[in-house]
Amino acid sequence: MPGARCSAGVKWLLAGLLVVACGSPGTRPPAPVDQPSAATRDELVVSAQEATLVLDATSGTTLRTLPAGTLSPARDAIVAVTPGGAMCGDPRDMQACTLVQAYDLLGRLLEEWFLTGRYTLPAQYGPAASGFSPNGKWLVLVSRDAVLSRFAILDLTRLGQRSALAGPGLAAPAAKGSHTIVALSARFSFDAIHDDGGALYLIEHPVEGATAYNVRLYEVRAQRLRPEPIFDKAVITRFDPTTGLMDGAFHASVAPVGGQWQYGLYVKRDGSLFVHALNLAQRFATCIVDLPGRRAASSMLSLALSRDAGRLFVVDPGAGSAAEIDAASQKVRRAASFAGRGGTGDPARAAAVVSPDGGRLYATGPRGVAVLATADLALRGWVAAGAEVRALALSTDGGRLYAFAGGAVEVLEAPSGRSLATFAVPASVRALAVAAAVR
Repeated sequence: MPGARCSAGVKWLLAGLLVVACGSPGTRPPAPVDQPSAATRDELVVSAQEATLVLDATSGTTLRTLPAGTLSPARDAIVAVTPGGAMCGDPRDMQACTLVQAYDLLGRLLEEWFLTGRYTLPAQYGPAASGFSPNGKWLVLVSRDAVLSRFAILDLTRLGQRSALAGPGLAAPAAKGSHTIVALSARFSFDAIHDDGGALYLIEHPVEGATAYNVRLYEVRAQRLRPEPIFDKAVITRFDPTTGLMDGAFHASVAPVGGQWQYGLYVKRDGSLFVHALNLAQRFATCIVDLPGRRAASSMLSLALSRDAGRLFVVDPGAGSAAEIDAASQKVRRAASFAGRGGTGDPARAAAVVSPDGGRLYATGPRGVAVLATADLALRGWVAAGAEVRALALSTDGGRLYAFAGGAVEVLEAPSGRSLATFAVPASVRALAVAAAVR
């Protein structure tokens, strides 16, 4: 939900432990400890600018190299978006069309789309949601100029069926995918899309250059923009959609796979925080405004959901604040402050993950990863204390923490913080994710 105010050699240390420098993938095997059995079934998906690598999550061995792209929320497909060029008929015109291709994690091409014009993921235009519906069955790409915003809604609902039809060693039945184009004025940008592809949520900036905005609903099948903005009537004290009902800056969003909510974290102009909870199914919004802390120069703000999607965590290891929100009541359940770690990191690369049992919260700061106990949000320590960690992932059983920094993925035993291995990866890594092994 871009743009909001609801008015109302790197050294990593853990307790003095020095972690060795990285080598080639699998060069240093994990330490001889009892390994969780689930971890051996994990694959680590490394999304880099040049390619998507699928690694054995225990040894770091590269199992497959796929095209560079974005992993779907269900972690079963990679979607690559490529400017057209020669395939559009004129190799000099990269704006003429866009090729979109979806692959399964075995690297089999499942479906592709040819779009007229230059389309990108929403984040190409600044901080924005991923473009996927929470269940990963729909994807929105954006093309913008000074006059129009165009939204291409891609139907990914058949990807799983196509992947299942491709047996071991066989090519998947690639097909031309279907899509819908929505064209509106340039003041609109992407916010979210419902799991059935029928409700497209947009951010409208009524005044050019201002941060004030409205959340709008476009009904895709009726091809109609609903006239009234979506907002939390309990906290909006003034109603003037011509200037924007809310004001502030979008920072991050998260949504449970298959859930009905999308949560967006915003920073007001005075530095205070709030969460905009948008119910995608029932088409209403709630503003959660009583969050602790303020954005500071050292802030690394992140959102993280518990596995059951019952708890949402807002954490800032740089400034030293954390809050737990109850997803059912949309209220702050507890809040805490702790000794943050100052410095200047990349706020756009802040990341946080919750352990599968819901007991621990890991979040990146300007340097290192803060480990908090979710029972009281107390700081339990720091992992990779000297490193600028830019991506995080947890094994499916929570036994291993994968942290990317300085051209390597450091593998840590999550409960103790003990170093297990180092995987060399490209320096351009954007994200890490753990997926179930594909056979």
